[in-house]
Amino acid sequence: MNKLQEKLNFLLDKYSVDVKAELKDCKTVIIDNKEIPVLSHRLERRFVELKNIVQGGTLVGVSVMRVARIIERDTDIYEALYRELDLCQYVLGRKIIGITVMQNDNTLNAIATAEDAIVCTIEISATLEKGEIPKDKHEIISQRGIACDVVVDAQLKQDSIYVFGKENKKFTDVDFELYGLSIEEIAVVRAAFAIAQAGNLDEMLAIESNLKTLVEKAKMSVKTGERQVI
Repeated sequence: MNKLQEKLNFLLDKYSVDVKAELKDCKTVIIDNKEIPVLSHRLERRFVELKNIVQGGTLVGVSVMRVARIIERDTDIYEALYRELDLCQYVLGRKIIGITVMQNDNTLNAIATAEDAIVCTIEISATLEKGEIPKDKHEIISQRGIACDVVVDAQLKQDSIYVFGKENKKFTDVDFELYGLSIEEIAVVRAAFAIAQAGNLDEMLAIESNLKTLVEKAKMSVKTGERQVI
């Protein structure tokens, strides 16, 4: 966390943001003695661009958002669902108003209904071996085109540069100010900085509260076998 905090302090100083922001962990930043969720996944470039495509008018008549995510064994699948529900609302710019969930041990399928009758299908499984990088894919279907965060006909996202030899290496730099950090780490720093700069603490807490409600409704749906309305 020290490395991430140093990068955050660098951005705060560079852009003259006179706010003390301390990263508690990769999910939380402390500002004004309040623990604020950073929701760092929102700041990954692929999701920012998906949001721009959907809400900027490139796609017209969005009907479905399809999500698949595979994570490590023994990982909380509802924590993964929390992330994906937030991404659905963030990318689509619409609230989820109903959810149905089916769970089988370490796998989960959810069908969530967003405003404007958009359907979000979410598939989550905790089946990867320890240390494996999570695999995911997000696809949006509309009357005028399809948007996806993975290249057409590919199952896994690609890196920018590959070096093959005795040791195969790969490189992807996505931020000119934060070299040396992974994509996920960059998103954490950028998200914490954005909150400190905007000062939207109450908004972030409200988003967290909404997501917790959605997850509780999801768990209730598993128990009852019925669709839950938010």
